[in-house]
Amino acid sequence: MINAGRLACEFNNMIPETDIPETTEAYQGFYHLTGIEGRCEEAKLNYIIRDHDREKFEARKRFMEECAKQMNAKYGKGTVELKLSDQYYNMKEKIDPNMHVIDLVLKAMEQSGVAPKVQPIRGGTDGAQLSFKGLPCPNIFAGGVNFHGPHEFVSIQVMEKAMQVIINICRLTAEFND
Repeated sequence: MINAGRLACEFNNMIPETDIPETTEAYQGFYHLTGIEGRCEEAKLNYIIRDHDREKFEARKRFMEECAKQMNAKYGKGTVELKLSDQYYNMKEKIDPNMHVIDLVLKAMEQSGVAPKVQPIRGGTDGAQLSFKGLPCPNIFAGGVNFHGPHEFVSIQVMEKAMQVIINICRLTAEFND
């Protein structure tokens, strides 16, 4: 008998401890276990793979394929089934050729009294989706705190500042296009 729950644990243990969100920061890529379901007969692991570098991102996907291959070699063909689907890519490759968008956002923030703080975003964003659909769309601050946790919040004062930034972006874009 093969216990699927134990195999799920074994698969997860193949992920290097140095490549998980808890042990990485800034531009370091990672494998993020987002869900696990299982019982003796069947188990399912869900991961998000992140990397700012496309080649490293593709290498991470190949690593997951190799883990599944090793498990199948050990326990029998078809024991582990891996389904990979690309959620999004790093928007940097679409933003870099369009830096005027960044300049516009920085100017709008300064005009709103918001000190720009440029830093990498390690999660999935609507901006990445839009950028790859042809609309360069960098992330701008939303003012939130404790993202993705039970204590996530944003204050009304910060939301008002975000609104001012968006209005300034619209105004500056209209002036640019006149």
